[in-house]
Amino acid sequence: MSGRILFIRLDKIGDLICTLCSDDHPDLKEYSKDWLISKGLEFIPEHAVPKRRFATLTKNWEGFKDLFAYLKDHHFDASVSFQCPWWVHFLLFYFRIPIRVGVLSQWHSFLFLNAGIRQKRSQALHHEADYNFELVDTLAHKLKNDPSPRKPFSRKAPILQLEAGMNEILLHKWHLKPKSYFIVHPGMAGSSLNWPQDRYIDFIRSFHTAYPEIKIVMTGTIADSEYLDEILSRFEGQNFFLNLQGKLNSYELLSLLSSSQGILAPSTGVLHLAAALGIPTFGIFSPIKVQHPTRWAPRGKKTKTYMPPVKCPAHFECLKERCPHFNCMDQIDLFNDFKTEFEKALS
Repeated sequence: MSGRILFIRLDKIGDLICTLCSDDHPDLKEYSKDWLISKGLEFIPEHAVPKRRFATLTKNWEGFKDLFAYLKDHHFDASVSFQCPWWVHFLLFYFRIPIRVGVLSQWHSFLFLNAGIRQKRSQALHHEADYNFELVDTLAHKLKNDPSPRKPFSRKAPILQLEAGMNEILLHKWHLKPKSYFIVHPGMAGSSLNWPQDRYIDFIRSFHTAYPEIKIVMTGTIADSEYLDEILSRFEGQNFFLNLQGKLNSYELLSLLSSSQGILAPSTGVLHLAAALGIPTFGIFSPIKVQHPTRWAPRGKKTKTYMPPVKCPAHFECLKERCPHFNCMDQIDLFNDFKTEFEKALS
């Protein structure tokens, strides 16, 4: 049997990387697959192995009109919505897509989906990719027209692979050579706790002492200034340190990551990009349940995560001064272990 399936994830970089891999289900090999993703994330499916066919949407009125036209022009046998606004579910229903899989959570999911399942993602018992893969497994079961209940889900999601060629012009522009630099990316969107800036400063000093021949490249966006300014004041202008904050587009960042010796970053999309590229990836994570690496760790062959050595009482947000462990992120002391794992990854 064959047909066409629409997968929808209108979210950020890390979320998409933890989702794009889920279309590689063994029971869906004969199906044609299309993705709807957020505008600005085109570089991810374009560099995925294999590349994915996709269209982009915005989460506004223009996005509604674009999706209406898209569904009018395309026929789909099934859809899987991993994350989207209510009007996406409405349009899937309006255009009578036969099987509409998604998470039963908000009101519109109960009203417009006909193959939804309950998932308690906030309990963070599984990885985000595995939660997404469970939705696709639900679709695979529906497509078999098997009236028996679906067996308890136990499969692990595949790991997304990205491939980015060397950008010689970019490296020449910044006087870099392949595998001659290590990336530190302290910035994030603020959806999780981060390491204090003085800890990043200590790490950079220790790294330079241990590996004086490897340059430190710091990346980030203009919006990341609150996480970068103090670090820049300590190191900018020194010959072993290169500041590329706000100087790279998404395609350049992907290429820069691919040619690096590795990256240290908090729980952010860049960490997932690095892991999917297969470079040594070191992540700093919060112990809060919904931010825990059990759900959000980068997935790849050379990944390592670090977390405060505490039992966190918080579920959704840091309790701050009400917590006996506050500020626990300052307790992450990782360099000795990092050095061991880094050298192991390079050997």
